[in-house]
Amino acid sequence: MLTIIIAVTAGIGVGAASAHYWGPYWGIGFGMVTIMVLQLLIGLWVRRKINAINGGIQNVLQEAQKHIGRKVRLLQQKPQGNAKTMQKLLEKDQEGYLRQVLVQVETMAPMCRWNIMLRKQMNTMKMIYNYQLRDFKKVDELMPKVMFFDPRAVAMKLARMYKNDMPGMDKFFRKKIRKFKDDNAVLIYAVYSWILMKRDRQDEATKVLIEAKNKTSNPVITANWEALVNGMPKKFSNAGLGDEWYALFLEEPKLRQQRMNKSMYQ
Repeated sequence: MLTIIIAVTAGIGVGAASAHYWGPYWGIGFGMVTIMVLQLLIGLWVRRKINAINGGIQNVLQEAQKHIGRKVRLLQQKPQGNAKTMQKLLEKDQEGYLRQVLVQVETMAPMCRWNIMLRKQMNTMKMIYNYQLRDFKKVDELMPKVMFFDPRAVAMKLARMYKNDMPGMDKFFRKKIRKFKDDNAVLIYAVYSWILMKRDRQDEATKVLIEAKNKTSNPVITANWEALVNGMPKKFSNAGLGDEWYALFLEEPKLRQQRMNKSMYQ
């Protein structure tokens, strides 16, 4: 918003001065050019600032991946207690890094006055990282303020709608799934079909998986479709998606090594 105000104000000033010396047509022309140039320059400056912050976030996530990877190998060589105890140790380390990331995300706040869409991007990032921290109260607070341009965000929204028994889940799925295809659609279809199965809507789950098969060749989607059409619903499982699935906390694996998610919102 501030970008527009500054650009328009400067454009009016330049336009008025130009009109005074060279006439109204030149004034309009110079005014428009000034507005466009200033918006471009300010936009590039803001983008550079945001990219620097994103780079810092990426560094934290990369360091987290390396650290947790080393710790996993160490625990495999020298176990400390049972599997649950070791998982808690990894989760504690992961939590520390995620909180560092959230601090970095918050440093984008001053840039929001320059970019009207940045606040929603920030909220989306904060929602995803708070979800990984299992701070679902914060997640639910942020959910109405986020942008659903990433499959993880859509999948998390579906998961929370299921957990909170919220209305409109089917409509939300239909509205958002149109934007995704191939690998980007897999997690969304997997979550939604799982929810349908949990709600004893197997026929609808089968239809959804048929639709999914036409948009992606993911083996988990195919296996689940085969299980349902062959009358073996107990074989329906999203476990093959690994951490991508378990990060939604809809199911707990028998044994899981925590990994940091390297992807992020730009």
